[in-house]
Amino acid sequence: MILTECDSCAEGRASGASFCEACGRPLDETAAVGSTDGLSGNGEGGESAVPADSGTNGMAAAAAKRGRNCPHCGAPGAVDPDGYCEQCGMLAGRPRHHTEADGDLVAAAVSDRGRRHSRNEDAMWLAVGADAADVVVCDGVSSSFDPDAASEIAARTAGELLSRAQHPVEPGTAGEPGAEPAEGTGPGTPALEDDAPEKPEPALPIAEIVGMAIQGAGQAVAALASTGDPRRKISNPACTIVAAAVRGPHVGFGWVGDSRAYWVSPTGPAAQLTEDDSWARHVIAMGVDPRTAMNDPKAHAITAWLGADAGPIIPHIGAFTAGAAGHLVLCSDGLWNYLTDPADFADAVRSALGLATGPRPLLEAARALVTYANSAGGADNITVAIVPVHPRFEAETDSDAETEPIETANAASDNEPSEA
Repeated sequence: MILTECDSCAEGRASGASFCEACGRPLDETAAVGSTDGLSGNGEGGESAVPADSGTNGMAAAAAKRGRNCPHCGAPGAVDPDGYCEQCGMLAGRPRHHTEADGDLVAAAVSDRGRRHSRNEDAMWLAVGADAADVVVCDGVSSSFDPDAASEIAARTAGELLSRAQHPVEPGTAGEPGAEPAEGTGPGTPALEDDAPEKPEPALPIAEIVGMAIQGAGQAVAALASTGDPRRKISNPACTIVAAAVRGPHVGFGWVGDSRAYWVSPTGPAAQLTEDDSWARHVIAMGVDPRTAMNDPKAHAITAWLGADAGPIIPHIGAFTAGAAGHLVLCSDGLWNYLTDPADFADAVRSALGLATGPRPLLEAARALVTYANSAGGADNITVAIVPVHPRFEAETDSDAETEPIETANAASDNEPSEA
C-alpha cells in the first residue's frame, strides 16, 4: 500500500520501507536545497564535468567521464555509470537525473531532474567547434506517454542534423571589420541611418537550417507513436524544443513550444528571443491583461509541440548578427518560471557568470542557474545552456566550422512509463 511520498524525489513509498525505491535515499532524510558545491541540489551528487579538449583540427573533443562521489557514503568516484555506488550499493541517481556538457570557453549546458519530479524529462544536445556551437534544449510534455523518450530523440536528432549541416555566411557582411551593419541584425547592433541601403541578414540561412533540424526532430518524435510500448499510440510521446546554431557573431535559432532563448547583454534586461506557444501568450496578444493571463491555471498550456498528434511542424525561426558581446541562453521552463521578469533573468545570468566579481567558467555558471532553480523550489525539470557570442572583430575564425558533440555525463535514458 502506498502511504506517502519520498521527501527527496516525491516518489510514492511503500509501507514499512526504509529507503526510496526511486532515488535510494533514506526516507527520513530530506534533500538539501540550494547546494553551491556543483551538486544538483535535489539530493543527488552532481555529475563530473566533461572537459572539451582541443584536437589538432581545433575542434572540441569529448573527454572520458569520471565516476561521481557517492552522496550517501561519500566514497570518491564510486558511482558506476548505472547510478549505483560500488561501496554502499545505494542508488545515487539514475544516469539521466543530472547531465552536463562542457564546451570550455565556447558553451556549456546542464540538465537536472529538479526536486519534485521522479525523473528528468528534459534533454539537451551540445556540440562545439572553433567559434561555433550547436545547442538544443527539449522539454518532455508530462501529460503524454514517455515524454523523456520524446525529448531525448528530439534533442539528438536536431543536434545531429545541425552538426552535419553546412552553414553558409556571406563574407564581408555585418559584424566584420569595416562592414556596415545589416538591418535587423539583432542584439547589440547599432541602428542604421534612414538612408542606409538595406542588406540581408547574414544569419538567416543559419536559422533556416535550424528550422529544418527542428522539422527532422518532429518527424523522429512522431515515429515513436508506432514503436515500443503500445500505450504510445493512445497518448503520443511529445516535447517542446528550442535550438540555436552559432557561427562567429551569426546566430540562427528556432523553437516550437515554450522552451526559450534569451540574449543577455553586460547590462540591462534580458531580451527574450522566442515567443511561447502557450495559452497565455495567445490571450495576451488578444488584449487580456498579462498578469491576469499568467495567473490563470491554463497559462502554461502549450499550443504547439513535437509529436504524432501535433500536425504539420512549422517551427518559428529568428536570426541576428551580434554587434556587441553577450550571452545566448537557452532553457526549459524549469528555469524561466522562476525568473519571469527580464531584468531578474539577466541579473541571475550575470551573477552566475560572475561578471561583477570575476569570470566564472561557463559550466559553473550553468550549474549555478540550475542550483538557483532548485533552491527556488525545483518544481520542474531544469535545463540551461549558455553560449558567449562575440562580434566578428573579437573572434576572427571560419564561420563554416563544423562542430563535434560534447558527451553529456550519464546521458543514458530511462524509458520508463510516464505518469500523466
